[in-house]
Amino acid sequence: YCGLLFRHEGWPLCIHEKIIVQLASIDWRILKPGDFYLQVVPYLKKSPRIVLKCLAKDKHNVEEVVIPEVSYTSIFTLEWLSTFNGERMGIALENCLLTTDDKIFRVPWDKVVNPEFRNKPKTIENTPQFSEALVNGVCTSPVPQEDLKSDLE
Repeated sequence: YCGLLFRHEGWPLCIHEKIIVQLASIDWRILKPGDFYLQVVPYLKKSPRIVLKCLAKDKHNVEEVVIPEVSYTSIFTLEWLSTFNGERMGIALENCLLTTDDKIFRVPWDKVVNPEFRNKPKTIENTPQFSEALVNGVCTSPVPQEDLKSDLE
């Protein structure tokens, strides 16, 4: 997404006021088959971990799966969930639970992983202004000045 401004600047942690990556557990009774949520949890004296939580096969407990750190860069893709589903038994996960202060939203994963942008992607020609360059995972292409001004307004 180099050179693009997200419509919801908190993505992938949140979409507007809806939180994607939870800091606390969600009441397990809200989970339905096919639902899941992501949560950051402490891990010994090391960096926190991201876990995926979903309804267990018995439908009365929560299954908790630690996401390997090497997967963090690909979590927010359709391929990641597809691979995850292929490695587990049971009902395929498809809806991510997002929260606000007082509500929980059941959102299809494909809606979560496809962010909206303020500036529409332009046809990329070989112009220096829109060339995408990544250095150590950081976008080095500047956002066009007119896009910055419109967002400040």
